[in-house]
Amino acid sequence: MALIEFLIFVAVGCGVGFLAGLFGVGGGFIMVPILIFSYEHLGFSPSVLTHIAIGTSLFVIVFTSLMSAYQHGKQGNIDWRSVFVIGIPSILTAFGISKLAAWLSGKHLQIAFGIIVMISAIKMLTESQTVAQKKLEWVSKPSNLGLAGVGLLAGMVASLAGIGGGVVTIPMMYYFLGMPLKLAIGTSSATIVITALFSVIGYIYNGMGRPGLPEWNLGFVDLQRGVALAVGTIFLARVGAYVSFKTHPFLLKKLFAAFILLVSIYMLAK
Repeated sequence: MALIEFLIFVAVGCGVGFLAGLFGVGGGFIMVPILIFSYEHLGFSPSVLTHIAIGTSLFVIVFTSLMSAYQHGKQGNIDWRSVFVIGIPSILTAFGISKLAAWLSGKHLQIAFGIIVMISAIKMLTESQTVAQKKLEWVSKPSNLGLAGVGLLAGMVASLAGIGGGVVTIPMMYYFLGMPLKLAIGTSSATIVITALFSVIGYIYNGMGRPGLPEWNLGFVDLQRGVALAVGTIFLARVGAYVSFKTHPFLLKKLFAAFILLVSIYMLAK
């Protein structure tokens, strides 16, 4: 890997880290398309390039979310009970679904990724400011059963799409569990650490010995580009989380929804 390519991925990681901290997500919806494009250009085998993009994205997300969660925690935007009740069930589906994902075609994974984030984006874009204003306070805390259900879905989404799960868990915590948006964003960033860690372990384990993998891979994780991206995300994830704290929730939600909608359209078009 040339030095210039390493620096490019560090720069991309900076952008990913800022957006991940800002929106409480892992940043996989940015990294997966970029990595797929890069691997296509480098001539990686079509049978494994999407799997490598997803595994590498999850590897980076572990570091991104750690930094993001640290800053959100300092701002008091994390409900730690929800983190563990969501995080522990997500381990089950994160590791289990990664085995299924390892044998799905790359095209199926791209379609799953696109559909998942598009549904979330449309729902958030169509909510009025009046409705959003009513959700700035937490009326009642959700049940453990509701939180566990979010966790199971988060693990599934993380393994299938290479994202931390925030694009699904944040809308679910916001709409179905009544959690204020900024608290949902902070809680999501901490939960993603757990979900992404066990998802990437699954991708490493299930990728071992697969034909067509390039050098410097640990299972389905590209260590060279993964480290470069992680370095960049560490620099700016905390900055993004701080900006999130200072931004009006309604504007934050619209920006988040518009961005992931564009990404989903790109993935489905490919």
